[in-house]
Amino acid sequence: MTSFNTALVLLTLVGLGCAAAALYFAIRADRLKSQLLDLRDRLATTSRENKRLMHMVEYDDLTSARSRRYMRELFASKPQDGKNAMIFMDLDNFKSVNDGFGHRAGDTLLRAIADGLRKACKEGEVLFRLGGDEFCVFLENTSVPEAVERAKAFVAIVSDCRIDIDGVQVRRTASAGVARIDKGQDLVGALYYADEALYAAKQSGGNALRVTEGETLRSMIARRTSPRPEDMAEAIRREEVTYFVQPIFDTRIGKAVGVEALIRWVRSDGRVLLPEKFLDAMIGNQARQIIPSVRATSNISTQFAGLGDRFYCAFNISSRFLEASALEGSDLIDDLIGDLDPARTVLELVENAAIQNIEKTRYLLDLLRERGVRVALDDFGTGMSNLHWLSSLNVDMVKIDKSFVRGLGETGKDTSILRALHSMSQSMGFDVIAEGVETEASLEVLQEIGIYTAQGYLLGRPERPDFWHARLSQGMDGISSPMRRPA
Repeated sequence: MTSFNTALVLLTLVGLGCAAAALYFAIRADRLKSQLLDLRDRLATTSRENKRLMHMVEYDDLTSARSRRYMRELFASKPQDGKNAMIFMDLDNFKSVNDGFGHRAGDTLLRAIADGLRKACKEGEVLFRLGGDEFCVFLENTSVPEAVERAKAFVAIVSDCRIDIDGVQVRRTASAGVARIDKGQDLVGALYYADEALYAAKQSGGNALRVTEGETLRSMIARRTSPRPEDMAEAIRREEVTYFVQPIFDTRIGKAVGVEALIRWVRSDGRVLLPEKFLDAMIGNQARQIIPSVRATSNISTQFAGLGDRFYCAFNISSRFLEASALEGSDLIDDLIGDLDPARTVLELVENAAIQNIEKTRYLLDLLRERGVRVALDDFGTGMSNLHWLSSLNVDMVKIDKSFVRGLGETGKDTSILRALHSMSQSMGFDVIAEGVETEASLEVLQEIGIYTAQGYLLGRPERPDFWHARLSQGMDGISSPMRRPA
């Protein structure tokens, strides 16, 4: 082979090598480009999935309100300096929507309500769905009075929200609790305080708003320090839960006409606890155990039976009993009354509970009247805004709340209010008893008005039944100085 041919062969081989290399790098470049495009698509998919997952984490998937998890993050990121507030809302009787129209209808109503609430939120307000039909609003730099006004607006939005289900307009009201977030308070504590206010709103009958302060706060503290249901079960078994009695006097004759049995827990250490310390735990542990054993109530009635044909024993009815009576009817009434002599028995029902459950109250009164038991309306006057309902309740007597008696003899205003209550009671045919008589000045005003039946510390404090049985059997009244007879 000549030198020329050799050179030609070499050039050909080099050309083929370059071409092969070029082809290799071209194929490699296409592959890399494809890989890069695939990677970009996967990154985009991952990004979309991450956004979807973050949305699921931060938002409730049904209502698009913020989620509980996001609430924790937001709460931790905001300084809790005592200037923020919390609103806790719950729909009233929402279960009936699911039961009556189906869960799809319930979901539709929840979405509509959440949409309205979310749109109503102002700057610094965030709506959360905590689950079920519970919503919460975090309010930044908002005072309690301002939060109350905002809660009223949110509750109104819920009430105004309607959905159409097969031609039926479905709506529900809401109850709300408002609480200030204390300085340094964590989310659990803030929700607890708001939930306590919501609990109070629900207990009042629903479609209401309460604030964790004043009486609601005191009730919350009492529940936090109340005994466990197990403690109450053991106390009932040992018969530590019993009655003290307080006499009710006819001040015209200076004689007792009856006693009110007041439930007490006499602990093994000698302490005597009032019902607000244990009644919720007691009732929660035994739904039918509204008062101590039937034997205890019968013993009270029997013990005082010899004090006169018209001498009576009065027992309080828990509002929980009112709820249960509509479900369990006469069986529960029988458990409550036991062997009590109807002619000597008065059952006291708190006025607010009676008015808020007006149909259940009528039902209960019918059951009691079938057995010949008399009924008193306790704390009378505290439900003044609903007095038009009272005419439909066939009660025998009313007990004027002590808040109207306490200031008698000090201001003319208290006397005027009491005169009006007495006049109204007479027009409705009620016998009137004044509670909380603690001073002779109050007693004089009551007698001047014409209210002669009364009870209170001036006339006699709650004591064990044996104490008052012995004292009343001897014809002794309850005050240290002679009882003033009306002129």
